[in-house]
Amino acid sequence: MSTAPPFGLTFGNIPLINLRNEFRATHAFVKSHDAEDCLKPPVRPIQTSLLIWGGMPDDFMTLILQRSILGVEAYLPGALFYASAALGVASKELMVKIRNPSMFGAKLMVANVYHRMPASVHEELSLKHLDQKLYERSISFYREIRNPIFHGKQLSSPGIEGLRAAFSHIAQLYEWIDYWHDPKKVLKSSIKLGPLTLHMPIKFLDDAP
Repeated sequence: MSTAPPFGLTFGNIPLINLRNEFRATHAFVKSHDAEDCLKPPVRPIQTSLLIWGGMPDDFMTLILQRSILGVEAYLPGALFYASAALGVASKELMVKIRNPSMFGAKLMVANVYHRMPASVHEELSLKHLDQKLYERSISFYREIRNPIFHGKQLSSPGIEGLRAAFSHIAQLYEWIDYWHDPKKVLKSSIKLGPLTLHMPIKFLDDAP
């Protein structure tokens, strides 16, 4: 727990499973016919398993996309904490840098978050190392989608296929993390050095209708 003066608000870590469950529910909604229908007139309340939205559809889609991006960005450091412990490389200095990826020094956020940060735990964890195409697509995703909606822009009359493609990209980032961090085996030290032991992603993100 930590407190932020002068506001006095108290913070605790978000359970990693909560981030996964929220994304799973949101991803399932975006893939559903309900999501497609809510983008068509007339404007009406949008109901999901997580909330009921009474505003405009564009605002809602912007919100859930923002939260999904924040979710994977928050999930990755947590997974790296576990991986560093399993690999025996955890240190106070490394933990500080993982909490603040800009300290890794690259100009691009994608390079810091998805390449240098995981590579600081083990070079084979880097998205650039494991999936060059997904890494390069992430650079475009951040430039064309993530950065605008976090800096004063919102989605405007989004098409359902474009939304589904954006959420599919986030799902693939989770699957990359699952490749080296199995959330079902947290703290069981199944990751070992020389060579790194990897496993297939859980793939539960794509089982929604």
